[in-house]
Amino acid sequence: MKQVWIIIMAVMFIVSGSNIGEAKSHYKIKHKDQITNDWEIHVDYPLFDQLEDKDLQQEVNTKIVQKLESTFRDVKRGASDLMGMPVLYYEETGVYREKDLYSVVMTSHISRGEQYNSTVTSVNFENKDHGKVVPLNKLVDMEELNQRVQKAIAQEPDTYNKEKFTKVRDNTAFYVADDQLFLIFNKYEIAAGVHGTPEIQIPLNGMQLEHADETNAPFPSFTLKYPQTIQADNS
Repeated sequence: MKQVWIIIMAVMFIVSGSNIGEAKSHYKIKHKDQITNDWEIHVDYPLFDQLEDKDLQQEVNTKIVQKLESTFRDVKRGASDLMGMPVLYYEETGVYREKDLYSVVMTSHISRGEQYNSTVTSVNFENKDHGKVVPLNKLVDMEELNQRVQKAIAQEPDTYNKEKFTKVRDNTAFYVADDQLFLIFNKYEIAAGVHGTPEIQIPLNGMQLEHADETNAPFPSFTLKYPQTIQADNS
């Protein structure tokens, strides 16, 4: 089972890497692998080193590491609660660029025995002088977005469960490509588990806000002073 998961995650990371394009020169990929009797982690993630605004670079890197450490703590806590069957944690990452807007999309796959779950987080920011983190609710009109997503879900009843959908979370993972907004939902959030982490594509036209003046991303308030506290090495 472990070997199958490793193969699947390797393929998924290669596929996500095909979307990176010009963004790749702005960061380096880090790797962390650690195995104990109770848990196993395999993580690939980017740390940026070529952004125009160095304060933004520190903020983005901190948020990436903060997310990983939060998930890692949950994995270790879960492993200690139920002894005897190891928790497997795999993290895949894709970096997307649309003009100055960069999106780091991080998908956490956690399994234990026959139980599987996947959750998705994104860190989105403008790479320019005095750049800033751009939360979803500062990029688009959320009321209009919810209406469009409801229509998209209703058009595919065989895929999506409209009863499960209430609204788009402010911290729903997303990226932008070709003037389209791609929302990525957690496993089981709007569809059956067989659909994994479903993406819904919505045109940005008529929905994008003119000014994004908020610099805080929707993540936990815990902040690491030094992102390097995850002891990862370059591949």
